[in-house]
Amino acid sequence: MTTTSTTRRKLLLTVFTVFAGLALVVGSHTAAFANISARAFLEQRHAAVRSILKTPAKSAEEIAQRNARLTAELGSLLDYQELSKRALSDHWAGLNDAQRSEFVALLSRLVERNYQKNLESTLDFKIRYTGEVDKPDGVLVQTLARSKTNGREPEVAIDYTLAPKEGSWKVWDVTTDGVSLVGNYRTQFNRIIHKDGWDALITRMKKRLDSNDGVM
Repeated sequence: MTTTSTTRRKLLLTVFTVFAGLALVVGSHTAAFANISARAFLEQRHAAVRSILKTPAKSAEEIAQRNARLTAELGSLLDYQELSKRALSDHWAGLNDAQRSEFVALLSRLVERNYQKNLESTLDFKIRYTGEVDKPDGVLVQTLARSKTNGREPEVAIDYTLAPKEGSWKVWDVTTDGVSLVGNYRTQFNRIIHKDGWDALITRMKKRLDSNDGVM
């Protein structure tokens, strides 16, 4: 596989990790808090996203409306608060409420924009579910994704960590080929904070949004 092909595959799968066909067998967590199983909930969200993506959007108004719907779906899947807390690790405890709110808002906007840029490419992948592991902080869902357009590309392992929240399920980490979304963010945020401080991290995130770059 060429370097270009590998890079493109990783980019598409980074997006795919959130909106792909998430599923899991109902475990002890499910019965404890929800009438609908985690599998049913996530399959509904996946179906909704695919329906939105297949809806033609050509005008600026149509694209804006579609992006708004996709943002709402992403918000129903991802737990930005938990993602932010775990990505900041020990730094989270030292923040006041205003700082936490600002950080969560910035990170959610960066993630949303990054995924919206590449979402249509997720339709080119097929996912199969290989297992689930009940954990103290949620459920680990193990899947494999394969390209529909290039059968020679190897499958990529994608693991989702979900936890119950507000009577439903939320995804707070995604691991693609062994690389954790939370872990990747934690490394980047730690480096910036230790080198330049908290304000520098916030400034950098705002500049990313202003410059229309991807997530950190």
